Amino acid sequence: MATPGVLRLLETLADGTVEEFSPVINEEGEVSYPDVEQHLDANDPDAYSVLESLARRDILYREFREKAYVCPECGRDGMRYTTVCAECGSQNTIEQELYKHVECGCLAPEEQFRVGEGEYACPDCQLAVRPEQMEVLQQHVCQTCGESAAGSVGALRCRECLSVCEPHKAIEWVLYSYGFEQYGRQWLTTQLSARQALAEMLDERGFTVEVDAYIRNDSTETPVHLYGEDDLLGDRVIGAVHERPEQEDVERLHTAAAAVDARSVLVSTSGTVTKQAEELAQNHDIGLLSYQQDGSLEREYTTATRTEHSSSMLQRLTSSVRRQLN
Repeated sequence: MATPGVLRLLETLADGTVEEFSPVINEEGEVSYPDVEQHLDANDPDAYSVLESLARRDILYREFREKAYVCPECGRDGMRYTTVCAECGSQNTIEQELYKHVECGCLAPEEQFRVGEGEYACPDCQLAVRPEQMEVLQQHVCQTCGESAAGSVGALRCRECLSVCEPHKAIEWVLYSYGFEQYGRQWLTTQLSARQALAEMLDERGFTVEVDAYIRNDSTETPVHLYGEDDLLGDRVIGAVHERPEQEDVERLHTAAAAVDARSVLVSTSGTVTKQAEELAQNHDIGLLSYQQDGSLEREYTTATRTEHSSSMLQRLTSSVRRQLN
């Protein structure tokens, strides 16, 4: 579904205004794509859903960037890894070399065992201890509660509110960036060319044409690909362009046209229309056209029962090779 908002945001990639759509963590601690949101309309899906849809159709690539951890207390991202005491949760732990009396299990720094030059005694049981009766261990000692352990416990610390939490309690976001596939550039060029062909056809027939327009009715604004008006005859036309029009595309076009008593035209850039879309278009008296490779618009088209979009295997292989070479 190539809504006017989707075409606008893809044009920013095509003209170099944006190199790729990158994620940010907003004040609510959620992933957002502001470069996408500013181009979408209120009735478009959310930015992430739009990007994922375009990636599934190989119009955009999706590339992993990083994982972000958001504080469950204040909602800020950028939590830092730290270690804490397993007993009290304090970050104030130091790795130290401790001596262990094998017989009684006493664990203490060497200086607490030493009673003279080369002489040792257990600070717990007070027995004289020979060096071979002691084990040397590397332990993490908590400077707050005094507990020691072979290892410390991993945790995340918020740089904003300074709270510390177990890693599984933080909010984890996997961040992706999105950019043009080679097929995506070709696809966008076709959609824009078809829209321009429809605009020129209406212009030749005396219509004043507005591309990427808004239909205003009472307090509502409905985005449309194209709006044409003949002031002399009071005639109005609303046009939509889609790769393979589906039932939802027809319904959106009919709703917009009915709001201003306009005729409507739907252009397929693939030359294919789903069967459901064809039947609904006929019921609403919507004109169906197909965009040809020579830039013309024709009434001939084919129907299909399947609705999913997918690029050819060749397009997928081309996209994969391009990413590896770049």
